[in-house]
Amino acid sequence: MKAAAPGLPTHPLAGRTALVTGGGRGIGASVAALLARSGARLALVGRDEKSLAAVARTLSGDAGDTVTIPADLSRPEAPAEVMDIAIRRLGRVDVLVNCAGAENFTPSHELTPQEADALWALNCRAPLLLGGRAAAHMAANGGGSIVNISSVVGSERSMPNQSLYAATKGGVDAVTRSLAAGWGPKGVRVNAVRPAVTRSDMSAAIFADSQWEKALSAQYALGRLGEPEDIAQAVLFFATDASSYVTGQTLSVDGGWISTLVH
Repeated sequence: MKAAAPGLPTHPLAGRTALVTGGGRGIGASVAALLARSGARLALVGRDEKSLAAVARTLSGDAGDTVTIPADLSRPEAPAEVMDIAIRRLGRVDVLVNCAGAENFTPSHELTPQEADALWALNCRAPLLLGGRAAAHMAANGGGSIVNISSVVGSERSMPNQSLYAATKGGVDAVTRSLAAGWGPKGVRVNAVRPAVTRSDMSAAIFADSQWEKALSAQYALGRLGEPEDIAQAVLFFATDASSYVTGQTLSVDGGWISTLVH
């Protein structure tokens, strides 16, 4: 790990706790690793108990024992249950990272109500409900930070066959702004990070095809697709006091994809 720059704390989250959903793989696991290295004690949430346990083992010794909470956040009751468990086992929650999510590429004219309800429940309803619970808890304990993982396709750039996914992520951006407005006076900051194509289970097919990856990378100003660590660094900024005067913002971490035209 690189040494901290002069004047910056080596462990900016020392003494704090963080709840990370989707913490068993991909971006969520990278976020968890970076927050732990930064001093936070963690609770990880995900559907796969084995994956959570595997990530937790890699974090042992970074900031104390990592709590794992197996849960399907698409269940209506799950966000409240997860928050209650996290508070009970961590004592308090200072940082919430809503990273759990899924994608859907069904053409819009073939989408079923069941598909729409399932993706909406996980990608938007869960961050909304968990964020509301977390904000109230943080406000009662002096403040905190909530970071939602959104997507550039939610409101910045459209792609075919992503109407449902884009709708859920656009909802996440709206939730971010509303929670920020409602809870800012109580010391709770709420921001969102919007990745473009980033290495994960959802993008595995792209990274498995070198020609496809190369073609997409050529559209990015920085000449490459995203890595989970790229997103984790942005999350860390929002989680720490480095962003103490920042709330209600959505930060695109996309290698310049949406804001530049690559020739």
